[in-house]
Amino acid sequence: MHSYIQLLSTPTADTAGMAMILDVGKQRYLFGNIHEGLQRTCIQRNSKLSKTNEVFITGTTEWKNVGGLFGLILTLADANAASIMSEAETARLRKDPGNPEQLAAKSEKQAKVEADRKQALLEAGLDPDEQVGATEKYGKHQLTLPTLTIHGGENLTHTVATGRRFIFRKGMPVKIIEHSDALPSELAGDGREPDWKDDSIQVWKLPIQPSLERRAPEVGLEALRKRSFDEFVGADLPSPRNHAASVDHSYTAEDLKEKDQEMRRFVVTEMFNSQWRLDALFEISLQDVHMPAMLWIRNKETNKLERYYPPEDGSLPDIKVLARRPWPGALVEKLPATKPSELAMSYIVRHYPQKGKFNPQKAKALNVHRYVWSALQNGTTVKSRDGVTVTPDMVLEPTRIGGGFAIVDLPTTDYLPNLITRPEWNTSQIMDGLQVIVWNLGPGIARDPTLQAFIQQHSGLKHVISAPDLSTNYITFDSTAALVIRLNQIDSERYQIPIHSNVSPIIQPPQDPGEPKNMGYVEATRDFRLQLEPQLQTQEAPTKQPFLDTRQILELTPKEVLELAKQARDDAASDRLMEKLAGQNLPSQDAEVICLGTGSSAPSKYRNVSATLLRVPGCGSYLFDCGEGTLGQLRRLYNPTELEGVLRDLKAIWISHMHADHHLGTTSVIKAWREANYGLSDIRVEPGSPRQTPMSFVEAIQEKKLFLFAGGQMIRWLAEYSSVEAYGYDKVIPINTQPSKALTFSYLECRGAQVGFSTYDPTMNKAMTEATGMKNLVSCYVDHCQGAQAVTVRFHTGFGFSYSGDCRPSKNFIRIGRGSTVLVHEATFDDVMQDDAKAKKHSTMSEAIGVASAMGAKRLILTHFSQRYQKLPNLSALDNTEIVFDDPEPLMDNNKDTDVTQNFDETSPSTGSYDHVAGQDISTIPPAKGRTSPFPFPVSSALLSPAKHELKIAIAFDFLRVRVGDIASMERFTPSLQLLFEMLEQREKEEAYHKPGEVARRKKEELKQEKREAQEKLIKEKKEAKALKRAGLREFRWNTADTKGNGGTGAPDSTQGVSEVTHRDRTEEVAEGTGIQLPQPAMEHTAQ
Repeated sequence: MHSYIQLLSTPTADTAGMAMILDVGKQRYLFGNIHEGLQRTCIQRNSKLSKTNEVFITGTTEWKNVGGLFGLILTLADANAASIMSEAETARLRKDPGNPEQLAAKSEKQAKVEADRKQALLEAGLDPDEQVGATEKYGKHQLTLPTLTIHGGENLTHTVATGRRFIFRKGMPVKIIEHSDALPSELAGDGREPDWKDDSIQVWKLPIQPSLERRAPEVGLEALRKRSFDEFVGADLPSPRNHAASVDHSYTAEDLKEKDQEMRRFVVTEMFNSQWRLDALFEISLQDVHMPAMLWIRNKETNKLERYYPPEDGSLPDIKVLARRPWPGALVEKLPATKPSELAMSYIVRHYPQKGKFNPQKAKALNVHRYVWSALQNGTTVKSRDGVTVTPDMVLEPTRIGGGFAIVDLPTTDYLPNLITRPEWNTSQIMDGLQVIVWNLGPGIARDPTLQAFIQQHSGLKHVISAPDLSTNYITFDSTAALVIRLNQIDSERYQIPIHSNVSPIIQPPQDPGEPKNMGYVEATRDFRLQLEPQLQTQEAPTKQPFLDTRQILELTPKEVLELAKQARDDAASDRLMEKLAGQNLPSQDAEVICLGTGSSAPSKYRNVSATLLRVPGCGSYLFDCGEGTLGQLRRLYNPTELEGVLRDLKAIWISHMHADHHLGTTSVIKAWREANYGLSDIRVEPGSPRQTPMSFVEAIQEKKLFLFAGGQMIRWLAEYSSVEAYGYDKVIPINTQPSKALTFSYLECRGAQVGFSTYDPTMNKAMTEATGMKNLVSCYVDHCQGAQAVTVRFHTGFGFSYSGDCRPSKNFIRIGRGSTVLVHEATFDDVMQDDAKAKKHSTMSEAIGVASAMGAKRLILTHFSQRYQKLPNLSALDNTEIVFDDPEPLMDNNKDTDVTQNFDETSPSTGSYDHVAGQDISTIPPAKGRTSPFPFPVSSALLSPAKHELKIAIAFDFLRVRVGDIASMERFTPSLQLLFEMLEQREKEEAYHKPGEVARRKKEELKQEKREAQEKLIKEKKEAKALKRAGLREFRWNTADTKGNGGTGAPDSTQGVSEVTHRDRTEEVAEGTGIQLPQPAMEHTAQ
């Protein structure tokens, strides 16, 4: 057996923790922190997550340890589904050796071998029917979907259940095992069975509590008891729901806790293994329907379904209608409240004892038949041919204790006392064979004397330590960094090299003079690989370079590109252009747009998911969408001092819709904002959001707060998760944003209070403007998914900023953004993929430019490119046709209370990662196709020419920082960018062609092709021979020997000649249909 552990990530600016893979060949196990950016790290390092069905989360249940879990679940679902389908297809193509028909068709020799085998087993005292032979090894393949099991600490089920509003996946069961610190004393010592095991490993949990009393705020019983599980499943869907379930005091606190947990488990089950169907309609009384909802009735004359709209006066006639049954998970409007847990999970993992190697020479010496060797290997006692009893230990080497490791996660030094006193460290059953301890430590723990003493006490083990203060802040995403470094060579003002360090802190001289230099451990680095079986051995990392070689990247940039870039910089610095830029007459020219994530659907090597930062001097900073890894992007862009200034200046976050690639980084950013402005102490955990009045709202925003403008689903998700972790939600002002029909303002509501920038209350208007730095915010619904909105923000300087989010071209968006200074618009697809853009409700590049032209925007930044276009979009392919706007376009979202079910946009070309239908409004999709009406705007590639149009266009890459006044000058760098990417793509093709693995693959393919051609040639020859044989063709010669029957005159008999010719004509006709070339007869005689 071979097994090894390999580190996937260590603490860096991009990755908050440490994660590693245990590979045993047939199965992989994921251990550590499932942090934001883990998926992208796996993509960058080409670390496959297939065959991973078990995830063991270490540490406490908080966002820095589980922030990447939602995306990881979906990726593993795709990987496992693809693997299962591949195995099923392989099993279908493979002939089943156990098939009775095949057994009956065995040759006489094979039947004799089988008889000899059975006879040998009988002589050895074994039952042949109980022995698994080669013919039964595979058996019949049964297609089953694997269950993804996630192990972790308290609140893990609650955390996953909070994602029910934007995660929905059918057919991939997810099981969550929450561990507590409860451990019966009788099981603490020797004889303690593993807490989990399978065929390859055994796992013992190590739940550790801090030694200090730091109790989280208690949550009252009333808040915990919102709605019992029995009441939920007994509800008549979609009837009006019972929100106020009274507290049943006959239940104990433990009973209520289990009831609440039962509800959470039900929600998780429905999220990933629901039997719910989108196309199922059921009949229900109109008066029992929970409005709003999309309804149908059946036309009695045509028997066809037709949309039904209830009367506008609110009256509900007593009729039957057809409705879609809501997704069950979404009917749980609010999870039972919980409280933060300080329990930190660690694990000890052991392999089973390894059987000794079989010695065939000893078996032969003992006269054991070779057919029973496998029985001896499996531990069965047999008899030799001489009738002597032979035990396995007589032919096997001694059994070896299975190797293993411990992974220990300690957030603070408060956990050390309870760790070192755990009984497992003195339990031989658990510790025997342990080879290594992988430490995942918080800051300052590695140098703690208590930990150092523990390491010295277990000096026989290998110690690998991962800690923020000991880990190297190397570049995690090499592909993105390499691209940005080259972009920096071309345009250093707009692109800065990501902040990083390749110097390891662990080799620095100790700060304390008395501190020992050799502390008995090694630093955890990415791709660190340690073989566990068959023997402990450190292996080389698969990559040749542990860190990105920035100098090599700079040297490999083509000279032609650098020459074009220099020319562009000289042109941009010319007096004429500077004069022209100075006269642009743009408000807030010093405002800066920072593109933190420019990809769609899922993170990739080259682009992170959506996030755009706007910094307006004198007003504030504003974040538009906040995909997973946004905080990491900020840390790569700004040093700690600068980042603190950015976070202090951050006034508001806008979330356009509930697709996970647009909002999963919000929690991390809020926590960082809270730490920069108030610190992380004394964070209140409120069991419920207090209702507010306009007056109390005005008073609340007098203190510095972070505004969150989003739909109700996003706000409810953040509120639910705030009971798991005190991440700073107490300083957030959640504004539920809903567009108005007038499209001149938006309805803004905060915890029941109607607020806004242009209300009838001047005090309210002034307080909102001063607190946010904005003059107004107007949004509109767009065609993408349920609740998707585009927004325009205006400032007192006259600066207007419009942000599309994800959408099809929108007339309403054009109206609210009229005259914007800057428009950031998605351009997911190239123009040649117009049909894909319509089907997946995104925009093409030409459509985005058309919207900007119709809006009258001065500057346009294109972003949100499909991950299939990882580098420069095809600017030359801009369509020269008119845009057609899809109709009808919603002025109001009539489905605001329905659920968002799935996760990411279906724009990724691969079957893995986040390639899923995203957030589709499943309970309100009309069966019929929508109509379209033309709303033309001429769009031409000439729009890219600054000489003909005022509109200036910029293509966004990650880490772009551009002032509004400098957007126009970016067009001058387009030729150098195009040349750069053309040359890079050519170089990548050449490198891929000459890769050792690629060379071997090509040789293998060539050998296969040669073999295939030889087989085809052989088949063709056999076919020709058969056709000739069927036709009875024979080659003949006209010579004297052929004409003996004619007296030897040499003249052919006329009758015979006719017969031969007729025969040949017939065979030619037969051969003609097979494509066979007939041999020509040898004409050896000539006419005399």
